[in-house]
Amino acid sequence: MTSILILAIFFAQQSAPPEKCTLSGTVVDSVTGLPLGKVEIVAEHVGGNDPGASTTTEARGNFLLVDIDPGRYRLAAKRSGYLDMHYGAKRSSGTGSTLTVTAGQKTENLQIRMTPFGVIAGTVRDSDGEPMTDAHVVLYTASYDAGRRRIRQDFDAATDDLGQFRIANLPSGKYYVSAVPGSRNESPPKVDHSAKSDTQPEARITTFYPGTADPSIARLVEVAVGARVTGVDIALIRSRLYRISAHIDAPNGLDVSAALSYSVDGFGGVGNSRLVDNSGDVEIAGVPPGSYLLRFSVSDPQKPFDGVIIMSGGERCDGSVALSVDHSDVEGLQLAAPGCADVTGHVTIKGAKPSDSAGGFTWVELDPGVGVGNGSVFLRADGTFGIHCAPGRHTLRFTGLPGPRGLYVESIRSGDQDVLRNGFTTSGSEHIELEIVLASDGGRVEGVVSDADDKPVMGATVVLIPSDPALRAWPDFSGEGVTDQSGHFELKNAAPGEYKLFAWDDIEENSWFDPGVLKDYEAKGEPVTVKAKDSQTVKLHVIP
Repeated sequence: MTSILILAIFFAQQSAPPEKCTLSGTVVDSVTGLPLGKVEIVAEHVGGNDPGASTTTEARGNFLLVDIDPGRYRLAAKRSGYLDMHYGAKRSSGTGSTLTVTAGQKTENLQIRMTPFGVIAGTVRDSDGEPMTDAHVVLYTASYDAGRRRIRQDFDAATDDLGQFRIANLPSGKYYVSAVPGSRNESPPKVDHSAKSDTQPEARITTFYPGTADPSIARLVEVAVGARVTGVDIALIRSRLYRISAHIDAPNGLDVSAALSYSVDGFGGVGNSRLVDNSGDVEIAGVPPGSYLLRFSVSDPQKPFDGVIIMSGGERCDGSVALSVDHSDVEGLQLAAPGCADVTGHVTIKGAKPSDSAGGFTWVELDPGVGVGNGSVFLRADGTFGIHCAPGRHTLRFTGLPGPRGLYVESIRSGDQDVLRNGFTTSGSEHIELEIVLASDGGRVEGVVSDADDKPVMGATVVLIPSDPALRAWPDFSGEGVTDQSGHFELKNAAPGEYKLFAWDDIEENSWFDPGVLKDYEAKGEPVTVKAKDSQTVKLHVIP
């Protein structure tokens, strides 16, 4: 009887669900420190598929989430007038710290600091001072991508009936502002052909604040945390528009296309390009005076890419040429289509069974030079790929690594040449074969980040960066993470080698790939040697 009772208790304990948890804390304004009510709080289950548990802060900024399953969570906060934030994040773009809660745990005194958003507002007028209705206003910011600082379009809006615009939900930072007549989807600018004896036909053109057609001399508008920057007024410039005509010498049967962009990459296209005929003649109309980059592509419609994403159309090579439009048409450009190298490769996994293919990862060709486009391709099921590359130096990286299998790039070879560190160079129509080996015996680095008083720092950004300068621009060879509520971090699947480990309290995402940024912190990095299948613990002090 006693044995039966013990067994019954044992099985009851085995089948009992884990005890629920609670999360509680306060939300405050990061500038004033005052509590915030009416904030929606969502506990996002890391790695789970549930919709998340939510609640709303009361007037004193307090929140309480009950009946939470044990696990790992991120807390997201949303409120009108503020940027969306995560618990532990220093910036609205950050994912924040992970909270780990065990069965029956009551996690208290959590604090989420929300940042009020900024605003840029102003008026767009024509050259006579009249408000422009339905003008398209665009904000551009600088960011880091694949180790390079780039300009990208982030926000846009249309002016109202008074010519006014207001763009909200802005993080603090510096912005370029431009305006163009008409909506964002409107055709190229209309040219004024009114009867005027003393002027040539003109059009209103894209104008950058405070009043220039050249983005390289545009003025940045700085927005502090929560600032409302008004008076960003733009008077649209009128200008004659010109035409660019070019002949691109390409083999018969290939398609030719061209597009014009500003010389400062990231500010979009200019003019209206069209293929005059299939002989390689290209015409671009509606171009105001300025410095530009003419990008052109040659593709074979009979040879579609095998598994390619991003680029479309067929096997293709891109080229570019810098040019200046100086108050006259540019005619008679003679351009030669770049000779495309035929690059093929095979990706294998070290120590894997023949049936365990590397297929499914995305292989990416990075920019070999200014003005030449990227190429990316999915590996075939057997781990092979093929792509055409324009002349230049190319480096490779994978997206999807380390992934669930914890893979890293161990080697890339072209014949007897090691091209892992410095890439490979193409000069024409040669054929290059690459052998790429992935491995899964990476090391693990973990530890705790502390402040000057040896107290753990939550939400610090921890980055593992190769000591070898040639590998520092490779995102594949760097690891990053964010410390949890105990200041703990863990970086898995790092390729064996020599590194420096950094911990920042607040730093712009991916800016550590910029050598100019990293040099200011070089001496503060902690040297770390990562060994295959090894685990080590490091104590770091945060860089303020």
